[in-house]
Amino acid sequence: MSKDEKSKVTLKKKVGQEEAIVILENILNSFKSGNMLIQNGDETVTLIPSDEINVEIKAKTKKLKNKLSMEFSWKATPVEVEVENFSVTEAGDNEKSAPDETAAEDQESKPEPGKARIIKKADQ
Repeated sequence: MSKDEKSKVTLKKKVGQEEAIVILENILNSFKSGNMLIQNGDETVTLIPSDEINVEIKAKTKKLKNKLSMEFSWKATPVEVEVENFSVTEAGDNEKSAPDETAAEDQESKPEPGKARIIKKADQ
């Protein structure tokens, strides 16, 4: 996902204490796995926690109402992906050859395959 792209999932409903515990446990387990898929209907957001996370917890009571708010935020870290058999051909190789010679010449004109790193923002 690029810097300008946004995804959002919102879940707001009244549940029993047991279901609230299950929701928190699911969040905790996905947080531990390092890949959080948050889904509500057709809305989906995938979060990949970084090593440094900002945590904000607020708890308050007011008359007969209790409230606990938790916010976790972090910057997305770039993901390195190894690509095998990466090769580059030179632009301008427009010479035409006989069909039998084309395959042999293509092999000779291409550089030796190697590895390349692709850096991209985590968006999965």
